[in-house]
Amino acid sequence: MKLLYLLPLLFPVFLSAQFVAPAASPAAETKVEVGYTNLSISYHRPNVRGRVIFGELLPWSKIWRAGANENTILTVDGPVTIGETEIPEGSYSLFLIPEKEGNWTWVINSDTENWGARDYDHRRDLVRVPAKPRKLTERIETLEYRWLNVDPQSVDLTLEWEWQRLSLPISLPTEDQVADRAARYLNPAQDPNEYYAIARYYLDNGMSLTKAKAWMDRWAAKKKEQFGRTRYQAIIEYKLGNEEKGKRLMQRSLELAREAGNEHYVRMNEQSLKDWTRELTEISADSLLARSLQYHDPDRQWGRRTHMLQLAESRPDNSVRHTRLTLYPHTADFDMQQIRGRDKIQMRYLDGTYSFSLNGNMEVSEEKRKKLRMTEERTKWMRDYYTYLFGLPMKLQDAGTFLQPNVHKVWFDGKEMLELEVHYAPETGKDIWFFYFDPKTYALSGYAFYHEKDGPGTGEYILLEGETIIDRMKLPAERHWYYTKNKLYLGTDEILN
Repeated sequence: MKLLYLLPLLFPVFLSAQFVAPAASPAAETKVEVGYTNLSISYHRPNVRGRVIFGELLPWSKIWRAGANENTILTVDGPVTIGETEIPEGSYSLFLIPEKEGNWTWVINSDTENWGARDYDHRRDLVRVPAKPRKLTERIETLEYRWLNVDPQSVDLTLEWEWQRLSLPISLPTEDQVADRAARYLNPAQDPNEYYAIARYYLDNGMSLTKAKAWMDRWAAKKKEQFGRTRYQAIIEYKLGNEEKGKRLMQRSLELAREAGNEHYVRMNEQSLKDWTRELTEISADSLLARSLQYHDPDRQWGRRTHMLQLAESRPDNSVRHTRLTLYPHTADFDMQQIRGRDKIQMRYLDGTYSFSLNGNMEVSEEKRKKLRMTEERTKWMRDYYTYLFGLPMKLQDAGTFLQPNVHKVWFDGKEMLELEVHYAPETGKDIWFFYFDPKTYALSGYAFYHEKDGPGTGEYILLEGETIIDRMKLPAERHWYYTKNKLYLGTDEILN
């Protein structure tokens, strides 16, 4: 009998334990440090499980907890900006309103104690931010948040689930925080290498080069030459327009790297010196263009006839827009048929008359036309855009195009090229363009431009790849677009003819 009383004492764990099934939507948390700020997102991860999520399980235009179970929680340990609203340090609930068409809406709310959206109160919203959903090429079974595009000044909180991707951009006051800490701790610095660290911060993040130079000069006044740091001193000077000083410093960095036996810096410095070399050639701008025209359009077909092009325009979000163009270089006419998602759009400007259709229907609501930018002004802009880009280098013969007289031998995309600078009449355009030609064949191999008001180092550059024959013309088959400042990939346009 006493044994029965002793059993609960001997085996308490087994008698009191309960079975708990694995969570259907397990908890997760992901963190990131951006500048001086720590951010985290705590949420639960439901699965698709063969269901249609958006539009069925989650109705359109209804508030959703952006996860499962209790609130999805965004926590920041310093001030951030979402949309145009400053959000102080703290924890906030995150909601999302999916829409069948157009932008979805992120909602940041101050109530963090709810189960999902059951007791959601819009009066406690701090900010609502529109966001464009992106269609994924493969289904994501389990809901996931990720921190993407991490930069000292910003980061994207990105949600992926089912076929959708949606990002919430968050900005941080890192630049002001850096300036404040520099004022407190670097006047003077305990270690001169701290001057170098802040100089690199300004340089690497595309911020004030003047401040970068000021800090780098303070480092150089205190420390001996060092091949790595002298390299970045050279880059700052060169980017500020002090090109000869930049080249001298880069040459000195190269010498120091060779003395130290650092082949990595030897290669980088040699390449930089090549990239910074602009050697004047004897060929004139007119002669270079004539030779390129002879290569691309020997029979002068561009301005004599109508040209049809089939394009695939891909973007970093994996979307592909299919476009059929009819270009009329000898007139002001234009015809474009384009597939955008489920819509087939046609916009025409023929014989001075603008017309349009959507999915074969010419009766299109004003709201839909505005959303898809189906306007006469937009059609003319598209005509000029496509005719110019796909008519190069032939379009460099147009009135209002001013070829700068000197042609330089330069390095572009890792290859030696002939560079032609082109300006335009004010009524034609205010961008400064640079065209790069193969020095042997004179084929157009790339181009770059920047807006006059923004200056060098901004704008975009385009790399050309392959060739295709269109109406006896050799046209670049692919155009790959990038931002000049950070080399961010923007997309590829491919001729499919």
